[in-house]
Amino acid sequence: MSTSSKNGAGLIIPGLYTIQNIAPNNLQYNNYLYKKAIYSAYATANLGFKDMIYLDLTARNDWSSTLPVDNRSYFYPSASLSLLVNEMFHMPNTVDMFKIRAGVAQVGNDANPYSLYPTLGDAGAWNGVTRLSKSGSILLPNLKPEIATSYEVGIDYNMFRNRLRFSGTYYMSDNRNQILPSQIAPSSGFTTKNINAGLLESRGVELSLGGTIIDKGGLRWDLTTNFTKNTTRIKELAEGIPYYTLWTDAKGGAWTYVGDKVGDIYDAEVITVTDAKSPYYGYPILDNDGSWQSKSATNTKNKIGNFNPNFMLGAQSSLSYKGFTLNFSLDWRSGGDFVSQTYRYMESDLRSQRFLDNLINPGGRTGDALRNWLVENQDQYIKIHGNFFPIVGGPTADYGGYPFEFGGKTYAYGVFNPGVLAQYDSQGNITGYTENLGGAGTKIIPYGDNYPWSFTRAATFDASFIKLREISLGYDIPAKFVKSIGLQNATFSVYSRNIILWTAAKINVDPEMAFQPQASPQAGTQFKQGIERYNVTPWTIPVGFKLGLTF
Repeated sequence: MSTSSKNGAGLIIPGLYTIQNIAPNNLQYNNYLYKKAIYSAYATANLGFKDMIYLDLTARNDWSSTLPVDNRSYFYPSASLSLLVNEMFHMPNTVDMFKIRAGVAQVGNDANPYSLYPTLGDAGAWNGVTRLSKSGSILLPNLKPEIATSYEVGIDYNMFRNRLRFSGTYYMSDNRNQILPSQIAPSSGFTTKNINAGLLESRGVELSLGGTIIDKGGLRWDLTTNFTKNTTRIKELAEGIPYYTLWTDAKGGAWTYVGDKVGDIYDAEVITVTDAKSPYYGYPILDNDGSWQSKSATNTKNKIGNFNPNFMLGAQSSLSYKGFTLNFSLDWRSGGDFVSQTYRYMESDLRSQRFLDNLINPGGRTGDALRNWLVENQDQYIKIHGNFFPIVGGPTADYGGYPFEFGGKTYAYGVFNPGVLAQYDSQGNITGYTENLGGAGTKIIPYGDNYPWSFTRAATFDASFIKLREISLGYDIPAKFVKSIGLQNATFSVYSRNIILWTAAKINVDPEMAFQPQASPQAGTQFKQGIERYNVTPWTIPVGFKLGLTF
């Protein structure tokens, strides 16, 4: 607990320096208390047979004070088995090790303190009266412990005096009863509701292939590559909850429906002509002002991507010769998407060269010539594709800007969105379309008021990248010199990181920075994955030096 006066608050009675002599409105105070107790019983056993079969067993039971009495105790065991096949059977001399391994393990987890019933917190003073506030989350008094069960099988295979090394693992992990805050309508008086989420299922593979490519005449080159791929799905959720929300943005966000992959990104759907027989099939249906229209993302399940990679591939190399050693590590992420709110906010304020480069310059074409040119290139210049929303015109005459009247003045910064306007009957059915393709009646919009703000996809990019993560050059100082000054050995190296970064997005944003801090009522500050905001800093290449001495 701490209590103090706000800066410049002053005293009621001059010269009397006590807390009681400070008006309640001027007090700055907080009070917190956390208590948690866990009792555990643990057992382990390690068994081996003739240096060829190994079995490891563990068992643990926890009793946690943060869970309700009926669910306070939870048990989680593990078992792993390793078989050295090269010791069990005769194999060629080229085989150094052939191991088959398998394991199953459970891990239990409790809740944070005071996650069962609401408590009151300090909300400051109002008119001299201390106020208390309640939590914005509905707590769950019958919480169950989280239980993660994992299974894995794998092999390790070394050959040619360990010059060729391979390791492969396939794993499955089921997380049941995860304690998560689920968003609910603020009109309820709360913003989140704690739930035991049901069942989260992960499947993945990890492969590693390495070898000593050269080892001759003092020259040695080792190279190792790693491949990882993981898919996580929500198999079950609490009753009445069709999906779990990770974060929201504009009219979209990242949420996961039961049975789908975690990391899916959804967006409001652009209203387009859906009749495949229509000559305008796929064209945006604009409103009366000539702007794009949308349908709710939750109603249409309009998925536009997933923030998880398809796979990750890494490489580590070590090249040494006569005391010199050159090391580097390279990472390749393939697939996945991320939302850049940096671009979304900057482009909506007209501060992006990318936005200017994507404007369609009519090149002096007008009337039918412009209309026919757009139709001939409709997949590129009319239909919305990826994060590209076609806009014809620009901020100046050089960009093909159209005259636009505002406040009794005419400006040359008008643009229009290629598409059609729908005609309706009295029942609201579409009876026909009017072209908005540069001819008479085309809806001209101010350039500065025409960013597709309502669509997350406008700022969604490919998250693939290749990064030279680290490189170093070291030198072992000759032993003769080192020992002459009373040392056992000495090394000197120079190193650097982030030397090269190639991104598929090409927007000068590192996809690894696609995250935002987020306060969680269950776990404090966490991170929203797949969305960044102002995580853009000047590209720096640090250079460091290291001297190692052993006495």
